[in-house]
Amino acid sequence: MNWDLIIFYYLAIVMIFSSVFAIFSRHPIYTVLLVLIMIIHQAFLLLTLGAEFLTVVQLIVYAGAILVLFLFVVYLINLRKETKRNIFIKKISIVALVFLLLSAILIKNLFIFLSLSPSFKAYLPFNLEEKPNVWWIANYLFRNYLLQFEIIGVILLVAIFGACFLIRKVKIVEEK
Repeated sequence: MNWDLIIFYYLAIVMIFSSVFAIFSRHPIYTVLLVLIMIIHQAFLLLTLGAEFLTVVQLIVYAGAILVLFLFVVYLINLRKETKRNIFIKKISIVALVFLLLSAILIKNLFIFLSLSPSFKAYLPFNLEEKPNVWWIANYLFRNYLLQFEIIGVILLVAIFGACFLIRKVKIVEEK
């Protein structure tokens, strides 16, 4: 068995288990952390396929922005009594030890992973030797899906105006 299959099976198994545990988790914080683990492993799977741009987008957009948004929503809702501070402080030492152990294993595996050269690449309908994959992705998306990008931009602009209107309305009510 070669290293590529070992890495693929490791990434696939961790993604499956973290997704299943996230679905059945009762604690919203644990659910967000399990989804973060799944997203990071999915990004590394994309990296093994030679899609560096998608790896970076996956990490920045999903792990960076979407999960931070989820955490804000989780903290804004009223959490149950078992997830409040006193129980959390009691369990923090165990969580810290597990985190340090898993971080050490991740760093060790990351060094092994970076030292390997993959023997397989994703099939691409274009030649990466001519231009970088970012150019090809942008060319494909903006040629075939320009209208959808413009519609999404208008929807996001309307959402920003709506949020500003709601905040302004709340401030006016608070001033009275």
